[in-house]
Amino acid sequence: MDRRTFTVSALGALTLAGCREDPAKGLHGQRLPSVPASLIDGTGINLASLGRPAVIRFWGLWCGPCRIDEPHWDEAVRALKPLQGAKPRFDLFSVHIGLAPKDGPSLPVWAESRASDVAIPIVDDRTQRLTKSIGVPGTPLTLLVDAKGQVIDHAWAFKSSRGAARFVGKVRDFVGSA
Repeated sequence: MDRRTFTVSALGALTLAGCREDPAKGLHGQRLPSVPASLIDGTGINLASLGRPAVIRFWGLWCGPCRIDEPHWDEAVRALKPLQGAKPRFDLFSVHIGLAPKDGPSLPVWAESRASDVAIPIVDDRTQRLTKSIGVPGTPLTLLVDAKGQVIDHAWAFKSSRGAARFVGKVRDFVGSA
């Protein structure tokens, strides 16, 4: 995508975003539905019954804004991992929605190429069953969920180091008070 197309698309998205309420706010206070899912290694998981707070990122390799925001998500992960401590006080997950693009790496190949300091468990939601049952309105979306599986807060694309730091601060405040 060339710079002009990107700029026009970004301005259009910002204009439209200013015209309506944030659709992810409707998730606040809702409990995650009990939907069995699998990590990319085949391990089963149910995000609704983790038993401790979690930060869950919804994204896709096919999602342009997700890929653009990836360095800021990595900053957030680097800042959040030390907060987990030796006995994790919260979990970090990402949920890959849909299929990986045919012209790029598969999801497992992409995950293997990640630096260890930003590697976190990835839920493979190729059927979008989990994403649809939660009601995720778009990507990239990051949810902060309490130990009972209730959505406490969210962030769309971090867009900058400051945006990532702001969300990390929210997680730090919540985990410190939980």
